[in-house]
Amino acid sequence: MNHTARTSSSLMLVVAIFLISLNLRPAITGVGPLLEFIRADIGLSAVLAGVLTSIPLAIFAVVSPWSAAVGARLGMERAIFVALIVLAAGTLLRSVPSLFALYAGSILLAAAIAVGNVLVPALIKRDFSDKVGLMTSIYATTLATFASISSGVAVPLANSLPGGWRGALAVWFVPAIVTALVLLPQLKHATKPLAQPGEKAVQSVWRSRLGWNVTLFMGLQSMSFYTVLSWLSSLLQEQGYTAAAAGWVVALFPALGIPVGFVFSPIVKRFADQRGLAVASSLVTFASYIGMIFLPQYMVAWTVVGGLAIGFCFPLALSFFVTRASNARQAAALSGMAQSVGYGIAAMGPVLFGALHDWSHGWVAPLWMMVACSLVQIAAGWHAGRKGHVGDAADVR
Repeated sequence: MNHTARTSSSLMLVVAIFLISLNLRPAITGVGPLLEFIRADIGLSAVLAGVLTSIPLAIFAVVSPWSAAVGARLGMERAIFVALIVLAAGTLLRSVPSLFALYAGSILLAAAIAVGNVLVPALIKRDFSDKVGLMTSIYATTLATFASISSGVAVPLANSLPGGWRGALAVWFVPAIVTALVLLPQLKHATKPLAQPGEKAVQSVWRSRLGWNVTLFMGLQSMSFYTVLSWLSSLLQEQGYTAAAAGWVVALFPALGIPVGFVFSPIVKRFADQRGLAVASSLVTFASYIGMIFLPQYMVAWTVVGGLAIGFCFPLALSFFVTRASNARQAAALSGMAQSVGYGIAAMGPVLFGALHDWSHGWVAPLWMMVACSLVQIAAGWHAGRKGHVGDAADVR
């Protein structure tokens, strides 16, 4: 292959990864600002609305451990292509006027996104081994950008498109299909992803105190993110914000991860031991929830404070998969464990938050739940951030 052909092929791969990445959040993050529309139309309770927003996290927990095996059997490009088709189908199904379709479509699209979450980093490692930092930055920034955009445009789309909130959710069918078409020429190059972790590595992770603290930190920071994303719009609207204004505040929340992503790597490189970073970012998250309880008139300011802190916790949790592992196979095992159990923990957040709201008829009780979870996250972060590896003789239970 000559230089021009190689350059063209590399450019197409960059475009493909960008397009795949932009599909991995909007179908999920666009739901929160529309929850009150959905509840008013269908008559969902706060608990059932919380279940709707928790479905993606629960499916992530179930599907993530199997996604690499799907990529190994089909080849990564083919597996992602199939996932995009399933994502498009699930997005359309969710918009059909049926309660069953609403939940079934949510399950399908979440399963497809889970496959993409696992395989895109492997695709980057395989095809851009000399540009991992740059491509990972593009990947993470794209996730945050389109998560923010989908939240911000959800209400305007619902007010302008046929079908209201159903049309606003269905619109994300288009980029999924376009991306699948762009990916078609790459299918002939489909190969197997990285080797799966061996049984010994998996056992050492699941018996590791350090591994469980990494998992708990991953799960609790994810729970904070998805709970705020799911319920912030409803909370703001009850304070008097319009649905559109609340939607843009919700859009700001994930967008705060964009500037954090640019400073994260230089900061983390300065520390061999990340306990201070984990505790400090978790403390700021804790402080933001305390502020929401005692100074609710500054809710937007507390959202910014919490968003910046959670925006730092997420890449920190991802970095623990590597820094707390002694080899690549162990890192894969820790990543699988932390994402599976962690997203299971995260899935409970929106449901419990909604249940406490229904029980207490207010937002103070559910916010105290988030305060308590932040305190546990501080403790988990202290242990997860210490220098060491899972499976060390003193670590395995």
